[in-house]
Amino acid sequence: MIFLRTLIVAFIVTGILDLLAKKSKRKTASSKKFVVRAPLDFAGLGTIVMIIAIGALVFAEVENQHIPLPIMVIFIVVVIVPGFLLMIAPIKGVWDIIVDGDDITVVKAFVFKRHWKFSDIICGRVTRGGMKIYVEGRKRKAFFVDGMCEGYSNFLKRMEKEEKEMDCPKED
Repeated sequence: MIFLRTLIVAFIVTGILDLLAKKSKRKTASSKKFVVRAPLDFAGLGTIVMIIAIGALVFAEVENQHIPLPIMVIFIVVVIVPGFLLMIAPIKGVWDIIVDGDDITVVKAFVFKRHWKFSDIICGRVTRGGMKIYVEGRKRKAFFVDGMCEGYSNFLKRMEKEEKEMDCPKED
């Protein structure tokens, strides 16, 4: 029962954070300064998953059904964790690519930050899901820009404006 209460509180907190993220206006019109961030649709999908998960746990609690530990672990790993990650994806700082002039900052999970210069980009390879970016001094891709994210079109326009090569040889 404590687990269910914690899950409901986490659901409410992330829902409030998503509503705050939706109210804040994002400036993505400029190709000089913009942010590539996960769309709010991800939060909606995460909300649906969490509602189903909470509903299943409440149903099991009401029916006095004991859920075996291995099934509960699988349920947490397969349903609850991905749903929670989908809910927090659009929040600022979870997964951002911040372009400010020539500076590019890639933020992952609030903590991991990498900095590059736009002038250091050698090329970008467009794939089915987005674009892999390669920079000088690295043999592998530096970062990935997801095609579903807000600001992807700005990044693509900026790459074309800077006359960066758009079809790198396949290395990964």
